[in-house]
This record gives sequence, structure tokens and C-alpha cells, in this order.
Amino acid sequence: MPRSPFGPAAEQRCDVTAHAELMPLGRRGAELSKTLAEKDRLAEKYKEEAARYRKEAARNRDLAERERTARRAAEARAKSCAESADRHTAPGPAREMGHPAADPERGEPAPRPDPAETDELRARLDAAERERDGIAELLRTAEEERDAALRARDAALRARDSTMARLRPRRSDGTPPGESGSLQGELEAPTLRGVLERAGRHCSLLVVTADPDAAERLEHHRKAPHWRRRLAAALATLHAYAEAKSLARAHGRGAGPGLANLKAYCDSRSFPTLSPAKVILSEGKFASSSPRGKADRKFRVPVEIIPSGYAVMVEHIRIGDGAPPAPRLHYLDDTDRSGLVVIGFFGEHLTNASTN
Repeated sequence: MPRSPFGPAAEQRCDVTAHAELMPLGRRGAELSKTLAEKDRLAEKYKEEAARYRKEAARNRDLAERERTARRAAEARAKSCAESADRHTAPGPAREMGHPAADPERGEPAPRPDPAETDELRARLDAAERERDGIAELLRTAEEERDAALRARDAALRARDSTMARLRPRRSDGTPPGESGSLQGELEAPTLRGVLERAGRHCSLLVVTADPDAAERLEHHRKAPHWRRRLAAALATLHAYAEAKSLARAHGRGAGPGLANLKAYCDSRSFPTLSPAKVILSEGKFASSSPRGKADRKFRVPVEIIPSGYAVMVEHIRIGDGAPPAPRLHYLDDTDRSGLVVIGFFGEHLTNASTN
């Protein structure tokens, strides 16, 4: 008997629909499990690295202590040789050196030391001093190596803590790094300016330098609610892209073709929040070469990224369609160096070759 009152065909159609709905969930679950497993491997890798540095520091401390002991022994030998040489050459009683004592009352002079024996003692003293200096140099080198190992260990621990803090899931629902779906909801706000401000607070890998006044000038438009949703999706995708790239490098892997740029990242996603067709990596000759085009696309960036504090940003995302004001989001992708993305502009479409 068919379970559907509309017959076997309707029942089969329901099964196909349910299967189609479950497939994305299954793939999403597999992606989440893989990301969490990679995160656990990253933590284990840093634990092993810290243990190696601790072992190296302990070895250097033992070596330094052995060299200190050897230096003290060399100094003792040098001191003994110096005392022997002094007793050999100083005037006064010579009984300790094995020579007969002089009698000043009878006018007998003090016996002269054997030159060969004196030269031997001096040579031994010089050798002991050279040995002491060599051991002191070895000790200094060992201490420098130990300090360098400790600094490297501390740097590795700080890098691990920083990476784990950046890649820690943002919400208590277990959403892993590199996923933009839940973050988009956090960025949505009643105004376009509010979306930019929330991105500055919630997205640790985005630096928002865009002038909020340019965004406010779009609020009166009837499509502003639609643009707010698209802007939140674009910012969430940019942050997820930067997170995924940081995670790949923290594991010691190359970024790979799927993380070459934002467009490649969107192309590699099964269900991208931002369509790859909305990502523009370059503009025409006017925008990238002409003085006016470059000047219109020069926006503020942190001096830690570019010392001049400004950069020409031709990469952008289409937030609106082609009809004016056609809002655009211009950004600087610095994920290959600092790991950050700078949001330099959001507002009306900038001038191009067709602008009067």
C-alpha cells in the first residue's frame, strides 16, 4: 500500500525531495567534522613543538652547567700555575721550591730558579688561560643558543595562542572557522552603517576604514534593505575566506587554488553565501592606470600594512546591480602577508571610463 494518499508517484517525489534536502546537510556535517579534526591536529602539533623547545632548552642548560664547571676547573688550574710561577720567581725563602735557603748574614745570594722549569710553568699557565678563555666563549655561545631556543619556544606558543584565538568558533552552536552562514546573521543591522560597524566588532580579520557617511547616503533608496543583506553576506564571506586561509597556513599547508583569492574561494564552496559573479578582481585601464581612476580608488589602510597609510583598491564586490547608484564594496586583500582584509570603501559606484 502506498504511504501517500496521492499515489506512488507522489510518494517517490517526496523521497527525492527529502533526499535532495538531506544531501547538503550531510556534506555540511562532513565539512564540520573535517575542520574540527584539523583544529585538533593543529593543537597537537603546537604541543609537540613546545615540548621540543622545552627539551632543547633543558639540553642547553645542562651544556652550560658543564661548561661552567669546566671553566671553574680551568681557572683553578691557571691560578695554581700562576702561584707556582710566582713562587719560582719571587725573592725570599726558596725552601718550598726545593732550593737551599740563602743566609743574608753570611752574604749568600738567593739561588736563581731553573730557567727551563720557569718556562715550563709559564707555558702551562698560558695554556690554562687559553683553555679558560675557550671554555668561557663556549659557555657564552651555549647561553645564547639557550636564550634563542627559549625565545623561539615562546614565539611558537604565542603564535599558537593567537591562531587558536582567531580560529576559535564564534558561537556556542559549534560553527567552525571558515563558515560565513551564521556570521552573516550577526552582521545584519537596521542600517548600512550599522552593518559596517558590526563587521568591525565581530570580524577579527577585517579592518574597516570605509567612511560611514558614504554608506549613509544610500539609506534613502528603496533597495537599501536588500543592499544591507548583501553587504552582510559579502563581509561575512570575506572574513570566512581570511579565516580559511589562516587555518590552512597554521597547519603548514599552502593556501591552494581554492584560496588564491576571494573569487576562487567562492567558486570552491558548495553553497557560497556570496556569488563568485559578484567578485571583481580587476577593473579597466581607466580605473587601474589613469590618475583620476587611481585617485578615486585610493583609500585608507593601517600603516602596519602599508607605511603610507593608503592603497589603491581595484578589487571590489557588487552589492547593487548595474543601475545607479550601483553600490560597490572595495577592499584590499592582504591575507598573503598580514592575514587581514581591509574594507576601504562602501558606497555609490566610483567613476569609470563612461563617467562624464
